[in-house]
Amino acid sequence: MAPREDVQPRSPARRARAVELALTGAMDGRIVNIVDDAPTTVYEIASLVGSPIEPSAEPLTDPWMGRMDGSRSRALGFHPTVPTVYQAKQQGIL
Repeated sequence: MAPREDVQPRSPARRARAVELALTGAMDGRIVNIVDDAPTTVYEIASLVGSPIEPSAEPLTDPWMGRMDGSRSRALGFHPTVPTVYQAKQQGIL
């Protein structure tokens, strides 16, 4: 099964750690989310990359939609070398 091109780890540090783990065969036949240590909202990410989104007072129909679960990657031995997207931005690697 070929990996989906639209689902790739974003930072070079995460990509390197994810590739190391994948090369061991630990991810074979599994869907594995590569995430950092802090959940981040779409609003925060948009702001971090310079495209802020106007907030809305509308209630969310599913507040957990889009939240990635990294427990499988942690169980397989993945730990991010850069703990959060904020630190990645600060280091200029986002």
